[in-house]
Amino acid sequence: MKKVSDFIIYGNLLISVCSACFIWETYILLNLQVNLLYIFIGFTATFFTYNIDRLVALDTLAKSASERHKWIVKFRVPMTVLSVLAFAFLIAALFYLPKNSIFFLCHLGIISIGYSFPTIIRGAKGLRNVKLLKIFLIMYVWASTTVIFPVIGTGTGILHRDVILLFIERAVFIFAITLPFDIRDYQSDIYGNLLTIPGLIGIRQTRLLAFVCILVFFTINVFHYPVWDGILWAKLLSGLNALIVIYFARDGKHEYYFSGLVDGTMIVQFVLVLLLR
Repeated sequence: MKKVSDFIIYGNLLISVCSACFIWETYILLNLQVNLLYIFIGFTATFFTYNIDRLVALDTLAKSASERHKWIVKFRVPMTVLSVLAFAFLIAALFYLPKNSIFFLCHLGIISIGYSFPTIIRGAKGLRNVKLLKIFLIMYVWASTTVIFPVIGTGTGILHRDVILLFIERAVFIFAITLPFDIRDYQSDIYGNLLTIPGLIGIRQTRLLAFVCILVFFTINVFHYPVWDGILWAKLLSGLNALIVIYFARDGKHEYYFSGLVDGTMIVQFVLVLLLR
C-alpha cells in the first residue's frame, strides 16, 4: 500500500486527478455538456507539467532530504517514460481541439514551462523566481485550465456572469490551498533567496490570509447560488473541509498531508458537488 500511495502522490497522479475533477465540476456547475476530451487533456497536461518540473531538476533533488524528492530520483526512469507518454497523448489530443482552445492552452503551457525555466537552462531566471509571483501563477493557471479552458471548448462566452463568478471562486480556493505549501517551503525558500508570501508577512499572517480567502470563497458562493441549491451546500462544506486542513497544515508535517490532504480538498469538493447538486 505504501508503494501504491507513493506512486499516486509522489508521481503526481493525485494532483492530475484533481485537475480532471475540477474541469468536470465546471461542466456540472455551468450546466454544460461534459466533454471527456477536455478532462483527459487536463489530466495529461497536469501530469506532464508537474513531473517534468521535477525531472529536469534531478541534480538538485538528489541532494534533498525530502522523501518525495528521493522517490522521484529513485524512479526517474519510469516517471520519465510515463511523462513522455502523457506528452504524446496530449499532442495527439490537440488535433481534436478547435483553434481557440489550442491557442488558449498554449499560453498556459508557455507559463508552465517558464515556471521551470531556471532548471532547464542553467543560470536563467524563471517566473518562479520573480518576487511573490509564484503563487499567483499557480492560481491563474489552475483557474484558467479548469474553468476557462473547458468553457471555451463549448462555445460559451467567457464573460458570462456565471463563468466570471466561477473563475474568481476557483482562483480564490486555489490561492487558499496553495498558501500551506508556501508555509511548508518557508525555510527552503529563504535559503534559495525566493520571496514568497510567508517571507513577506510571516507564517501566522499567511495562515490567516488563507482563512480570509476561504471566507471570500464562502461569500462568492452565497451570492452565486440560492440557499435551496445543493451546490451551495456542497461548496460550503468543501470550504469548511479546506479550512480545517489548512488550519492543521504545519511545517514538519508528512508530505502526504500536503500533497494528499491539502490537494485532496479539490477532489472532496468535486465529490460533494456530485452528491448534493
